[in-house]
Amino acid sequence: MAPTFSNVGLGYSPTLGMVDLVVGAAGNGRGRVDLDQTAATSLLVALGSDRRANPDDRIPGGRTDIFAKRGWVCDPLMPDGQRLGARTWLLEDAKQNEVTRVMCADYTAEAVESVADYFGITIDTAAAWIAAGVLQATVTTEGTTLAVQVPTA
Repeated sequence: MAPTFSNVGLGYSPTLGMVDLVVGAAGNGRGRVDLDQTAATSLLVALGSDRRANPDDRIPGGRTDIFAKRGWVCDPLMPDGQRLGARTWLLEDAKQNEVTRVMCADYTAEAVESVADYFGITIDTAAAWIAAGVLQATVTTEGTTLAVQVPTA
């Protein structure tokens, strides 16, 4: 049986590098928030949220303050040590090389793993350099492909 997705629609703008609600025309110059029946919204939340850094991760810029490791405040309440989001933010000052690309691919796979487990689907992930200092993380599942840009140094 195919998974059932039903979320408030979110859309990603590569130009702005931002996610926002999707509003569809409803007549009389008004709009309605769209419902998303695909995996796209769940994947956008997973990829667009900063996951808390692991204790052994190097924090960009060498920050050491209390907020340096980022992450979702409710992670400690998640079952089985789950965490929300992607650690791709750790690549902000990474060099443009194969090691960084592989780390981006690994962080992307880690970010969408809970979505795959929850819905019982397979999600393919990849990362590629698309410009100097810009990685593109791509996820594909159930007829949905989503690509987000990950800026680096």
